[in-house]
Amino acid sequence: MSKKIFIDTSAWIMLLNQSEHQHEEAVAIYSTLDSYVSVVSNLVIGETYTWLRRKSSFKVALDFVKALERKVELQQVEVIYSGRILEQQALKLLEQYADQHFSYADAVSFCIIKNMSIEKAFAYDRHFTTAGIELINDSYI
Repeated sequence: MSKKIFIDTSAWIMLLNQSEHQHEEAVAIYSTLDSYVSVVSNLVIGETYTWLRRKSSFKVALDFVKALERKVELQQVEVIYSGRILEQQALKLLEQYADQHFSYADAVSFCIIKNMSIEKAFAYDRHFTTAGIELINDSYI
């Protein structure tokens, strides 16, 4: 069984946007993840698509989704779809961390990571460490 790593919207943005200050670091880290199966949620895909659509173009956003689909077909990426049970867990987590500004997608991501016993995430979002999730990279925003 391959090791799994969760990839957050913040990492996809760093990877795909050359003007981001940690773009080169993100590319270097991503190139080391060949031995992992990347895990994303449909919510992360949606967030990333929306960000790319607004900040770049429809083509760039659509190319991202199509590239992920190819990786799913090659079994390099596993997409977890948000459902009622997962969303109920996320709601409890949001209540637990009421003093934090976690997004709904973040809370679902944290639950996926816990439920799948994923050891690390690739993210540039400090909320991951606040939730007790170890990042594969040392720097975050």
